[in-house]
Amino acid sequence: MKKNTQSILITFNIILLFLSLLVLVLNYTKSNTITVYVDNEKLFNSFVMTKELKGLGEKEFNAKKISLDSLYLKLQSPEITDSEKKILMQRFVQGKEELNQFNEYFASEQSSKIWARIKSYSSEFSKENKYQLIIGSENKGNVLYADEDIDVTNDLLTYINKKYEGIK
Repeated sequence: MKKNTQSILITFNIILLFLSLLVLVLNYTKSNTITVYVDNEKLFNSFVMTKELKGLGEKEFNAKKISLDSLYLKLQSPEITDSEKKILMQRFVQGKEELNQFNEYFASEQSSKIWARIKSYSSEFSKENKYQLIIGSENKGNVLYADEDIDVTNDLLTYINKKYEGIK
């Protein structure tokens, strides 16, 4: 009988030790969860790809705008006839609509491409740094509080720019 009680106590102690180890492991794993945040606006605007595509868009926009400004100057000329003015006005209105459409399309299309690239690079960055969650916010607008120590905007920005330029 005494041997049976002793065997139950040993089994109980082993189970208790196992459960204690399990709790320690789970707490250790839980405490290693790393959540960080970035400033989306700064990340987007300072990304080299954004600057390059913005430069290309501005060149095309400016070329279209120069053409439109030229039409506007012709419209102001007192030397053109009413029929010429009517034709130029139609071209001007059409050109202005095309310029607006270009602007909207370019901004939307390029922003989508840029964010896709940022997300791809951010995934790699997260894995390399063992981050389980990166929260993006616009000037902390969606985040009520964040310790500055977990702001990795500059680190991620350096990483994505190097990746984009083929350095890393």
